[in-house]
Amino acid sequence: MDTILELRGVTKRFGSLVANREIDLTVKKGTIHAVVGENGAGKSTLMNIISGVHRLDDGEIFLEGKPVNFRSPTEASKAGIGMVHQEFMLFPELTILDNIMMGYERTGKLGLLDRRQVRAEVEELLRTYNFNIPLDELAREQPVAMLQQIEIVKILYRGANILIFDEPTSVLTPAGVEGLFRAMRFLVSKGKTILFITHKLKEVLQVADEITVLKEGAVVGHTTPAETSEEQMASMMVGRNVMLKANKLKKDRGRPILQVTDLQARNDNGIVKLKHVNLTVHAGEIVGIAGVAGSGQVELVQCLYGLRAPESGAILLDGDDITRASCREHRCKGIGLVPQDRMADGCNRAAPIWENCIMGYHIAHGFRSKWLIDRGEAETFAQRVVDEFSVKASSLNEPISSLSGGNVQKAIVGREFLQENKLLIMEDPTRGIDIGAIEFIWKKIEELAASGVAVLLVSQELNEVMEVSDRIEVIYDGQLYDGGLHGELTEAQIGLLMTGGVEDAAEK
Repeated sequence: MDTILELRGVTKRFGSLVANREIDLTVKKGTIHAVVGENGAGKSTLMNIISGVHRLDDGEIFLEGKPVNFRSPTEASKAGIGMVHQEFMLFPELTILDNIMMGYERTGKLGLLDRRQVRAEVEELLRTYNFNIPLDELAREQPVAMLQQIEIVKILYRGANILIFDEPTSVLTPAGVEGLFRAMRFLVSKGKTILFITHKLKEVLQVADEITVLKEGAVVGHTTPAETSEEQMASMMVGRNVMLKANKLKKDRGRPILQVTDLQARNDNGIVKLKHVNLTVHAGEIVGIAGVAGSGQVELVQCLYGLRAPESGAILLDGDDITRASCREHRCKGIGLVPQDRMADGCNRAAPIWENCIMGYHIAHGFRSKWLIDRGEAETFAQRVVDEFSVKASSLNEPISSLSGGNVQKAIVGREFLQENKLLIMEDPTRGIDIGAIEFIWKKIEELAASGVAVLLVSQELNEVMEVSDRIEVIYDGQLYDGGLHGELTEAQIGLLMTGGVEDAAEK
């Protein structure tokens, strides 16, 4: 099989940090080549070099045997390399169709934009790869899972020969993942080549032809699915044996902390998304909510944190009515939130790490001075977040946007875990992070609940909900259904509830 892409001794430095160290990589044409490693291992940096976002400092890149050194993503795109980034790169005020064709518009004989041709081509892509995307709606109106699908279709529309997927399944449902894998296999069957960056080792074994493992910026292993296992890959990535299951602790369920009664709410378009929802979370309990994207999870979390006013119903926190309370009041009363979209909702990209680490803390707990933030106190708390949650950062003063996506996630999770909340609401807390960090965060969730905190886990990862939760609720079409206690129902049974197979389930 011919080699389409080869890297020899590729090195990339950011100041004193060596992100990639003498990387050798050979990618065969018409294959799916997975690159795995911990957060900060250099995966995204390496892909950014290949796609022209960064320029290498040392080494060589050969594309179909010819040396290349891309100075921009445009050059890489013209050479047939496209990348779906982990963080979305869409224009929120434009329609989905406009986002997909941006920079690759089709024109007619008079040089005018031929939207009919563009629409026809995009609709054919949607049919081929089994995506259901509302092309005329605005990007800002879409949930995170839909934004991911748009990014994938955008790169397919541009017709690259080498497609780089950076954590493409991080917010997709099981059905969406299968659809993506079908699309990837179809592309490969037509001669395309895929570089697949992921932390989900089961997916690597399921879809990859070749696997390269990175650790601390260097290649530490090359293998194939037939020659390895999840445990072996995790060990190479982390440098130790890793548990792939949650270690459930014995916990005493206390008083009701969160009580939701007959909650109803609409989305921004006036559509009813929550229908008579009843939910209770006790102290020391982890309640997981599983569901297909768009089933009402977003609106539920927004209501619980004061981001959306419900149409009717009541929300009590430790007996106090907070149904109409503001976000600030929710924070001061002891509710923490790990939002689904870390970059849009979880942090200020331009602000330094220390400022992002004290967000919310400065409201609920404050500092010695009532009017001013004590820089020393703030940095002490921020350093605690960085240390206890293994955030890889060279300085607290660097902007949080300079971190890898997984390290941003760990900083946000750490910030919320260390604030002594009564209730912690988490949306996809392990999105886009590696197996070692997932193990670590699952452990922290268990310890947090064991200390008496009530935890509500809303996750697109069914395996995560099933592993971590003490009790599972399934949301479908704005209603909650009983998903059983930990280990009570199988993945297939819960998956059936997620897709509307609720005939025998008791509606809550």
